[in-house]
Amino acid sequence: MAAGYLDILRARHAARLLTGTLVGRLPNGTAHIAIVLFTRAEGGSYTLAGALAAAYGLATAVGQPLLGRAVDLYGQPRVQLPAAVLSALGMSLLALTGLGSLPLAYLAVIVAGVATPPLEGGLRALWPSVLKGEGQVHRAYAMDAVAQEI
Repeated sequence: MAAGYLDILRARHAARLLTGTLVGRLPNGTAHIAIVLFTRAEGGSYTLAGALAAAYGLATAVGQPLLGRAVDLYGQPRVQLPAAVLSALGMSLLALTGLGSLPLAYLAVIVAGVATPPLEGGLRALWPSVLKGEGQVHRAYAMDAVAQEI
């Protein structure tokens, strides 16, 4: 199996695509815990921390299909980069304003969540254009899943 993964990584652009999306997806796995830790550090309760993390999660659930459709219409570069910047601005707004204004804190996490770019779906759409054959594409999906667990 490792030899199959090496063949995939040797394909043009494959290693760069995989590495870039893994780094780009780190916030997806860490945002909720970051929101909880930030809220607690700012003196907020676990209830508030959970509510802000839930707002982020719900906003992500709403935003992902919308951004996915936008990617279908306009292409990945024109959607993914602005979405990533907007999501980062949302999290930055939360960090800069703190919990002094709860409506602003909720707005910040909702903006960050709605704008979280759909990188995983974008990568899955790119594999067939980068790799040769259905077998390599299926191995790439498996390799991506394994890499996410690390």
